[in-house]
Amino acid sequence: MFKTIFAATAIIASLSAPAFAAGMMACDDASIMKTEEMAKGMTDPMKKDSMMMAMKEVDSAKMAMKDGKTADCSMHLDNAMKATEAK
Repeated sequence: MFKTIFAATAIIASLSAPAFAAGMMACDDASIMKTEEMAKGMTDPMKKDSMMMAMKEVDSAKMAMKDGKTADCSMHLDNAMKATEAK
């Protein structure tokens, strides 16, 4: 019985990890550049705070990528994208 529970848990964990990762942006130069361009394209004065937050997140993503921390880089890129979409 323990083996069955363990096997089921292992299967569920292996199937849920790719689903979680699919929602995160890839940590690469193209994604960083695209996100940075979107942030710089926010010209509405009412969204200046969102633009500044997005740029800080892009800078953090660049540092994380430089340090080889891909999960942190992806998280910062996701946060930057959310900031560019803020209303």
